[in-house]
Amino acid sequence: MKLTASNLAQWFVQGDHYSIALDESQLVFESKQMTQTVPFSIWDGQCRVSRGLVWGRLTFIVSPADRPAQKITVYGLPWNQVHEFAETLSEHYQAWLGKQQNKFMLVEPELLALRDELRDFSGFMRFEDLKVWQEKAQEVFKRCGVLPQVMATANPALYQSLYGWLQNGEAQRNARNTAWRDEELERWSTWFDGVESSPLNDSQRKAVLMDDNHNLLLAGAGSGKTSVLMARAQYLVASQQTEPSRILMLAFGKKASEEMAERLTKAGLKGVETSTFHAFALKAIKEISGQDANIAPMATDEETKHSWITLWLAENFAQPAVEKRWLKHLAQWSIPGLSAERPLAEQAHEAKLQRWLWRLVDLLAQQSQSVTTIKASIKGDEKAESELALVQPALKGYLAALKEQNAYDFNSLIKEATKVLSRKSETFGARYDHIMVDEYQDISPARLALLEALCGGKRNRVPSLFAVGDDWQAIYRFAGSDVSLTTGFMTRFPSGVIRYLDTTYRFNSQIGTVANTFIQVDPQQLSKPLDSAREQKKKAVHLMPSDAMESVLEKLAKFAGDKPTSLLLMGRNNANKPESLGEWQSQYPNLSISYVTAHGSKGLEADYSFILDVDDGTFPAKSSGEGLESALLSVEGEMEHAEERRLFYVALTRARHECWVFSHPEKPSVFAKELWQGNYPVTSKLSKKVLQAV
Repeated sequence: MKLTASNLAQWFVQGDHYSIALDESQLVFESKQMTQTVPFSIWDGQCRVSRGLVWGRLTFIVSPADRPAQKITVYGLPWNQVHEFAETLSEHYQAWLGKQQNKFMLVEPELLALRDELRDFSGFMRFEDLKVWQEKAQEVFKRCGVLPQVMATANPALYQSLYGWLQNGEAQRNARNTAWRDEELERWSTWFDGVESSPLNDSQRKAVLMDDNHNLLLAGAGSGKTSVLMARAQYLVASQQTEPSRILMLAFGKKASEEMAERLTKAGLKGVETSTFHAFALKAIKEISGQDANIAPMATDEETKHSWITLWLAENFAQPAVEKRWLKHLAQWSIPGLSAERPLAEQAHEAKLQRWLWRLVDLLAQQSQSVTTIKASIKGDEKAESELALVQPALKGYLAALKEQNAYDFNSLIKEATKVLSRKSETFGARYDHIMVDEYQDISPARLALLEALCGGKRNRVPSLFAVGDDWQAIYRFAGSDVSLTTGFMTRFPSGVIRYLDTTYRFNSQIGTVANTFIQVDPQQLSKPLDSAREQKKKAVHLMPSDAMESVLEKLAKFAGDKPTSLLLMGRNNANKPESLGEWQSQYPNLSISYVTAHGSKGLEADYSFILDVDDGTFPAKSSGEGLESALLSVEGEMEHAEERRLFYVALTRARHECWVFSHPEKPSVFAKELWQGNYPVTSKLSKKVLQAV
């Protein structure tokens, strides 16, 4: 069935539509340039008839799913046929619509149930909750062939309640969750005031309520991340969203795990599972495989490890071909604790050599990529290639020893647990509703793979991952952590949520201005506000020559008087520990003076702090820029001293009141110079000429 303009009319119509045809359940429009097909499913069933000077016109409104509604007009049609043609189109449409409505009546109960599922949903609606619901709804529509305008005509209220969630579900979900969060904040307001020793602030309360599939809470130094972790576990149980045993809290160290368990017990919350990653891996392997996972003595006992390395080195150095390879390397590059002037086998027991070898073996064992891939990545770095040739046989021997003992080291333990969880996550992981991870910035690729395996599988509702960390304090790359897993959280989990704690209760605003500005010089660090609860106008960070340390100590002791005062001394490593520390501790009994490395200071705080030897080549530590270790730890596109900058930030943020940065008066490091050249709010007793030097 077709209605077409005459040849003369087509000439007058020019580029507009001049023909319309009915082809079963679709309309076909023609013009000189194109043919356009419109299915009944996007037509509203109406056509407006109008008349020009000579011929008639038919106008249709169509509503494609992927663009706004549009008007299609056919010109030059014979007027004496237009009305009859329009009526015929309407009759065909109504017949089609009737069949569709009959289909709709068959599935209407299912659609009503889907509507009620949304209406009755309680709590936070996660991204996956919405996705599962949408998939069920789309399956119903696909199975029955019911089209949107059919439901809009047959049951307008049902159409409105469903199609907003199908067409713009994320906006609907966000609006619903915002309303839910506001209600929860009001309902639990008094509880939030008393759950910890101090009332939770607004950002902490909102963090407690985060409950999407993947949540990252950025918690700056002194912002109360532990309070949020404790409060969240208690809230989940108090609000009857889960049972204590269905909460898993993971930490990186045994001490941190034990402290979490102790705090939960004091709060009256027993039954929450707190564990280190390694202890959890042991449990998972045993429960899933039915066999104990044994940790190799080499992984836990230094003497056993020392004996194995000594034996391996002695046996390999005794082989002429191996000795020749090592001597060839020594002819170009040094190896700590090893000299080409003495028989190599006699030096197998050297501690420095063993530390060097073990460091590289351990780094290689941490890698998720194959040795072949590593070889390709270091091609052209002659030192790295040579070191890999020396160390790879040691790695092979070490892994063979583990296999012979039927035991794991800590790296292989995590990998094995990931493997078994990937096969049984549906059953093993189903015991948890919520998985919380402390110090997430220290996550390694292997540990993240374990988390993903634990949260995987086909279940009605997988556990919610609640990660708490601070990319500004990511300082353990040498132990396998990868800060990009935190800074790239949204890349890995596009539907994830990031919030931050915006107030620090440790240091004043002057220290905060220096530290927060300093760390965000690196564009790869996540930008976030961290306001200090204590505002202060007086500058609190001071650049001083190292020989002024004792005079500062004396003034500080005098100022402290009888008031107990803590002072934390920090250096880049143990070699920076002052020889006079014991003497100072005796000389100034009113000061509680202690020394730690900058790495060891993580998590500590004191009234005052000294950062020692911020000298050129010391802090930041000098990077060789070559060799296997450097290649394995390098990050493409990362700014110079990126991790050292984070380490210095950690040191800057240990003091509550004031921080002194001590440098050699003639060779302050680039960090000390930056604090002066960058117009940070600091005082200085160092030479301006030296500080301004490039």
